[in-house]
Amino acid sequence: MKYLRPFAVIAPVTGYRPYRALPYLGLGLALLVTGCSQERDAFLNRTFHRLTARDNGWFNANEKLNEIVTGIEDRHVDDYDHVLPLFVYGTADEARSAIPELEKCIDKCSLVIERHSMDIEGKEKNTWIDDAYFVIAKSHFYKRNFYEAERGFTYIGRRFKGENKQLESKVWLARTAIELEQYGKAQSALDEVLDEKELPKRFDHGELSAVLAELNLKRGKVDDAIVHLERAVSLAETKRERVRWAFILAQLYAVKGHEEKAIKQYAAVVKMGPPYEMAFHAQIFQALAHNKGNSKALRQKLNRMLRDDKHVDHFDMIHYALADLDLKERKDSLAIVHLETSARVSTTDTKQKAKTFLKLADIYFDDRIYASAQKYYDSTRTILSEEHERYQEVDTRARVLGDLVEQLEIIALEDSLQALAQLDEGELEKRIRGMIRDREQAEAEKERLEQEARERLANDPDAGKPPIATGGGGRGNWYFYDPQQIGRGLTQFRKRWGNRPLEDDWRRKDKSGSALADQVEEEGEAALAELEAEKEKGEEAWKDPAFYTKDLPRDAAALEASNARVCSALYVSGMIYKEQLKDADNAIESFEVLNGRFDECRYTPESYYQLYRIYLEKEQTTNYFPSDGRGSAYYAETILERWPDSEFARLVRDPNILQADEERRLAEEAAYKEVYERYRQYLYNSVIISCNGVIDNEPRNHFLAKYHMLRAMAIGGMRDANGFREALTAITVQFPGTDEAAAAAALLEALGGSAQNTPPPLPAKPGFNSSGYKLAPGTHSFAMIIPNEGNDLNTVRETVANFNTQYLPNTRLEVTNTFLDPEHQVMLVSVFPSKEKAMEYYTLFMANSDLLVTINDQGFPAFAISTDNYTQFYRNKDVEAYTAFFTQNYLDRQ
Repeated sequence: MKYLRPFAVIAPVTGYRPYRALPYLGLGLALLVTGCSQERDAFLNRTFHRLTARDNGWFNANEKLNEIVTGIEDRHVDDYDHVLPLFVYGTADEARSAIPELEKCIDKCSLVIERHSMDIEGKEKNTWIDDAYFVIAKSHFYKRNFYEAERGFTYIGRRFKGENKQLESKVWLARTAIELEQYGKAQSALDEVLDEKELPKRFDHGELSAVLAELNLKRGKVDDAIVHLERAVSLAETKRERVRWAFILAQLYAVKGHEEKAIKQYAAVVKMGPPYEMAFHAQIFQALAHNKGNSKALRQKLNRMLRDDKHVDHFDMIHYALADLDLKERKDSLAIVHLETSARVSTTDTKQKAKTFLKLADIYFDDRIYASAQKYYDSTRTILSEEHERYQEVDTRARVLGDLVEQLEIIALEDSLQALAQLDEGELEKRIRGMIRDREQAEAEKERLEQEARERLANDPDAGKPPIATGGGGRGNWYFYDPQQIGRGLTQFRKRWGNRPLEDDWRRKDKSGSALADQVEEEGEAALAELEAEKEKGEEAWKDPAFYTKDLPRDAAALEASNARVCSALYVSGMIYKEQLKDADNAIESFEVLNGRFDECRYTPESYYQLYRIYLEKEQTTNYFPSDGRGSAYYAETILERWPDSEFARLVRDPNILQADEERRLAEEAAYKEVYERYRQYLYNSVIISCNGVIDNEPRNHFLAKYHMLRAMAIGGMRDANGFREALTAITVQFPGTDEAAAAAALLEALGGSAQNTPPPLPAKPGFNSSGYKLAPGTHSFAMIIPNEGNDLNTVRETVANFNTQYLPNTRLEVTNTFLDPEHQVMLVSVFPSKEKAMEYYTLFMANSDLLVTINDQGFPAFAISTDNYTQFYRNKDVEAYTAFFTQNYLDRQ
């Protein structure tokens, strides 16, 4: 009778006795029980379920969802190189990390619906049930489970007509459809909202306009997007939305070329009190949007920003903006100074440094200063993301210009050597002494600057700003003093270690301090010591006069060899200009220098033919007529006269031969691709037969070297070690100087090293054709191969089961394990209804860095596999072959 004690306390005062309260208590309990019914449409019932639904389940779930969304927005880092997204939904990784908390929101609201829904005669009497469904649908949306979200928002819009979440759900249905790239469905959902005669008072009109703007942006209708976004900015309900949308509106004005509107809008954003990064970029973009008129005010603003230390990490961007103003006003020299300063003062923003390097490279390239352009393209590609839209272009230009610069340096080197060789001994000795003296002065100046930098760094650790290559360096520095010594050291570093991110313990694969990491660190220190030794050796060499005379062409044979190198370099550089840079003027100059300098050398006929082709194209496309009479006809006549029986004479007589040859090459390329595709499917016997047919019967095939290489790789795939080695050796002998020969030589070197004379691992084992696996649309499992040694399979299975419960609570999955062989077990997670669902699980599993970190860090082989393929896989027990099939047919096709 403890529940009666409160009444006992007041009894002496009031005169009541505890037993007299029992009737009232019973009545209260009866009313409570009656109110709990979900099937009676009475005031007490409705009030009880509405209050309980709102204050218990829905409120907590909604608060948690808002907290998750705010966290996603706060962690988001905008990429100001592109138009910002109107809405921030987070990355796939963030969505995976948020799944457990989002599932809690779903569970709470599901419980609300189960316990408090009052569906009476087809109408929901609890006005908070649509809110609960809305939280569930939004939770699926932020999980990036867009199809579930779509179903949820569709259900709310259809089921709860006239309720407060109906129209909002249609807006979110449109947002979901946009993420699924279902733009027609998104437009239909928004049209339903727009067709409403009257919208609720608390309806978010700003959000509606922003979603319309987003839809039009996705469709490429920027003008329409601007109209809707202008309205969204004026109707935004929160400062966060208003500032973001206003900034994006300014970006869109700039995209459409409305410079004045963009500048005014960016200025308006600054006045709204945005976050620092957005405010800073708004000021920078005002300068970048400026395209006409007086830039004095903008320059003054940018220069004031340079005097404010809070922008120190963005000084590089400010100088870049000043350079942009210079370029628009045709002040190229001043622009280059600002860009070089931008690179020099750069601190942590590698994206901006890449933009700066790229801008410098483009300026020099457009001005045909190819040596400087090559340096900056090469610098750009070392830090430019491979996903950047211009990465392939930058990489190609760096390589092509690198080849060109190499040829130009050969010419400069040989010219300088020949010039020195013609000096008498006294003059030569005097010249060399002057070179050594100049080098000593340069080294002393370099040491002085380095010492000053070290002192500044000791006094102020933030003062160290690495110098950059300025793109200078005349040809006179070709041999005796190379200011790019550090660059060469970096090249040697990359050859040994590759491109590495800036991080502590960069040599270590395992940062935990394992013995293997220590060994790698020792190797790195040895490599650095080796570089130091080479540097010291080089310093000693340049002080010796013999260093400058050892390569001088002092006799006829040496001079002839030197001229041959010049002839080759002139021709190759001319071909690079002509074919790869499309620079006809420089190509003509190279070929004409070759012809003027050498009456007859290895490439003289080719040079005349290339000039013939260049002038013929100019005459046919631009009505070009040479003033000196040296057009295509002149070079054609010279070829026919001097080399009448050559291939070039044949091409001059019948230009259609070249077209026929190109058609043959295209047909041969198609045939080669077909054979190569069979190689990718591991049909090695078929590949070898086809390759032998081409090798034996088509000696003039354009892809002959590639067929030899493909044949060798197919032999290696069949685990014929001796045949593999013989085929590779034949390639190096028959096709010297080709890419195939270089690749074959590298493979041979690998075979002769630590591989103990065995071929490198290839995808299939003897007697098994991995093409026996087939893509199947049916049920799949997730499989992971785990070694018995050092692993507790029960613990692993329990960890995976907990992961499944936390991240996929509504999916019934079974975790099992069985022996694959005496050393390994296969853990299966099953069953998934389709390949797509299995791959969703694979991605979620492999990306998890929380519950599964101890498993994923081991690097165990893992894959999705169909039921039929698993039967074959378990019979053959060939992990390597199925992994190759999985990579090609699952991962590569995502």
